Amino acid sequence: MPSIHEEMLLARDNSALRHNQPIANNNITTHGSDLDWAICALHAFLLLSVIVWTYMTNPRRRVFHYFAISILSVATIYYFVIASNLGGAAVPVEFRGGNILNRTRQVFYARWVGYFINFSLIWFALLLMSGVGWASILFTLGLNMLWASMFLIGMFVRSSYKWGFFVIAVILWGLIVWQTMGIARSHAYTVESNTHRTFTILALWELFLMMLYPISWALSEGGNRITNDAEQIFYSVLDVLSQGVFSILLLSLSRSLDLDILGLAFTENGRIKNRVSEQFTGTNHSATIADTTTGYAHGAAEAHADPARP
Repeated sequence: MPSIHEEMLLARDNSALRHNQPIANNNITTHGSDLDWAICALHAFLLLSVIVWTYMTNPRRRVFHYFAISILSVATIYYFVIASNLGGAAVPVEFRGGNILNRTRQVFYARWVGYFINFSLIWFALLLMSGVGWASILFTLGLNMLWASMFLIGMFVRSSYKWGFFVIAVILWGLIVWQTMGIARSHAYTVESNTHRTFTILALWELFLMMLYPISWALSEGGNRITNDAEQIFYSVLDVLSQGVFSILLLSLSRSLDLDILGLAFTENGRIKNRVSEQFTGTNHSATIADTTTGYAHGAAEAHADPARP
């Protein structure tokens, strides 16, 4: 009969792979799942902290807090899915060299769906900060969506044609660099020096980390050169830096920005005017018009009654 200590250890055992069976030869193990649970918990902790931070912040300055909450929520959800050994598929591998001789590899589409959403949110927040026009914002967001989609589609391709999607994604990253560091950064410079500095720091941070994602993809889903557990380590480091740490940096560095100049300061009553105030103003306005019209008519009547009046 197991002792109390043994029962406690068994109670904390990771049973995700027992409930959700491995689907491929090269599948994550309990070690990889443990790491994913830890990253899920980290993002969840940051999410709760940012929620508390949000409601301690003036409502007029919460715009970037809402972006951070959304980013951390998505990261928490897709790490919960991956840690549970869900959101993946078994794909025949193109390369079977090295120490990885298995025929199929588990790939997580849940991860790249999360990237599709989160990197769009990240760049939406930064582009709003830069003051660039809506056409450039929508175009850059579209580039980010395509960037994530290319890796998502490419990882399901067994043949060497997957590298065509890889090349397209790298080209899209280059266009994102131009849109952000070329166009958006120049707009941020015209706003104010503090906005320009903050945008430059955060944009360079994200662009550098986005440059590393193709390397991770090439070693794991694309080239099958590292194990699935090693893949979890690589992506976990990138995700914590590009989403978790970024969210905290975004809130910390944006505290000194003038949101009124950027047009991002929320009003106390929201975007829609207060109906009671509007009705009151409208009533006064109508009364003023009525008084003016009555006074004009009275003056005209006096003028007709007195011919000597000019």
